[in-house]
Amino acid sequence: MKKIRKNLLALSLCGLAAIAFTLSSCSEKDPVYAGPTISVDIIASNPGKIQFLVAVTAPAGLKDVAVGDNIKTYTADKTSDIYTFDYTGTATTLTFTVTDVKGRTADETAAIKPIQVVDTNITSDVSWANDKQYLLKGNIFVTNNAKLTIAPGTIILGDKVSKGSLIIERGSQLIAAGTAALPIVFTSSAPAGFRNYGDWGGLVILGKAVNNQGANVNIEGITAGNLGQYGGTLDNDNSGTITYVRVEFAGIALSTDNELNGVTLGSVGSGTKFDHVQVSYCGDDSFEWFGGKVNATHLIAYRGWDDDFDTDFGYSGKVQFAASFRDPDIADKSGSNVFESDNDGNGSTNTPLTSAIFANVTAFGPLAYARLSSGALSNGAVSANYQNGAHIRRNTALQIWNSIIVGAGTTGNFPFRFTNSSGGGANTAAVVKGNYIARAVSATALTPTSGATDKGYVVDNFATDNTVESPLNKVDLSALFTGLTGAADINNPKATVVLANNSTLATGAIDLTSAGLTQTSYKGAVGTTIGWLGETWVNFSPQTTQY
Repeated sequence: MKKIRKNLLALSLCGLAAIAFTLSSCSEKDPVYAGPTISVDIIASNPGKIQFLVAVTAPAGLKDVAVGDNIKTYTADKTSDIYTFDYTGTATTLTFTVTDVKGRTADETAAIKPIQVVDTNITSDVSWANDKQYLLKGNIFVTNNAKLTIAPGTIILGDKVSKGSLIIERGSQLIAAGTAALPIVFTSSAPAGFRNYGDWGGLVILGKAVNNQGANVNIEGITAGNLGQYGGTLDNDNSGTITYVRVEFAGIALSTDNELNGVTLGSVGSGTKFDHVQVSYCGDDSFEWFGGKVNATHLIAYRGWDDDFDTDFGYSGKVQFAASFRDPDIADKSGSNVFESDNDGNGSTNTPLTSAIFANVTAFGPLAYARLSSGALSNGAVSANYQNGAHIRRNTALQIWNSIIVGAGTTGNFPFRFTNSSGGGANTAAVVKGNYIARAVSATALTPTSGATDKGYVVDNFATDNTVESPLNKVDLSALFTGLTGAADINNPKATVVLANNSTLATGAIDLTSAGLTQTSYKGAVGTTIGWLGETWVNFSPQTTQY
């Protein structure tokens, strides 16, 4: 019996050791333990100090972890450890080596990118390389006709304390030409896991194109004397190249109608290249245009706080292939929308009219992601501050074609709203055609439901010009969108944005080639494949990304 008990005990110990210590074999006298392992991640990167998170295991027992002359020793029977290591030197790489009690080692080398503080205005041509990171402290103006060139793969940090921003003045240029493999990233200076809305100011591009407010207009959110002004008469003005760029955790609502957005474009001319830009976790509008004629393609607004695409003061460019994804818990007290458009705040007839053309937009509003109540849409599952899918008001002549709005329109609001309590409704030249609307709590797809607004836009043909899902509050849309049967996952919007193979939205798009746009068979940002939204420059998890 003793021998049986002894064998059973040995077998039990072997089983436990295999789980806890990853034994390659087991015996009563001399177990053979696996070698040590080490994992190193940068968790904070600030001028003068880099903080690493070091995780080590040694089933045979830890002896020490060495980083150059710095050695952390272990005297107890410890087989694993996680700790932080602060580094204040100037090396570009550090090698961490763990040794177990049997003298076996494992190592990992971590690359260090030094941080260059940018705290003065840029007044002459300068280039930023991707072998370091750049920290914007306060409002940094690129002025005096200077050109700032940023290499692909460069990381620019907005200082959280001073709310750093980058403002490209009229006559100056930003050459931020990233690539799909090496996007340029503007993000928070906070470490992964600690980033939040409005950590820093944002990216502001100012040009010399026409707007309907004047030749020297102060941009919202900037108080700097003659700096921060936009406007002019040069519609083909060139403010540079902004492509394959991400802007994360920017946007500050300083006061009502005085905000810094994720990306702000004031009178930016058509000579500017602006495409493949993602704005995520913005503390105000993701994109806002004040006048100008710049065209844009392949834009993403992800989990923004206020509006996704805001157009004002005579913006008349073209935007094709864009997507927005709304967190049901997040919206601004001013009332958040996918589209918000005004000619100006007074609904004046100032020219040029706001007349931008948006085409092939897929907007998944908060009701696409909100929790369901017994399988039905729940108005209470969405922030009370969220309003409409599109608020087209105040004499704007905005156009929206071949687009999809799903999940916008809470009780008392609408997927499309053409009136406003002040400043009146949309201009008669506004156009909304070829669009698909679904998943709204609202009883109707639009307001007003018939007749002309006080600015002349007639909504009577809305139902024939567009497709409104019946019933409007239908939840299961899997016949149209891959897997969209219930509440979608806001953390993985790519999972449901693709059109189903036999989706009626995969065909029938209106031909827009006469407007200078790309013709597609499908409606929305992508067809029956993920397309450009699946490219490597896109990031839907910036909160946990290590930079």
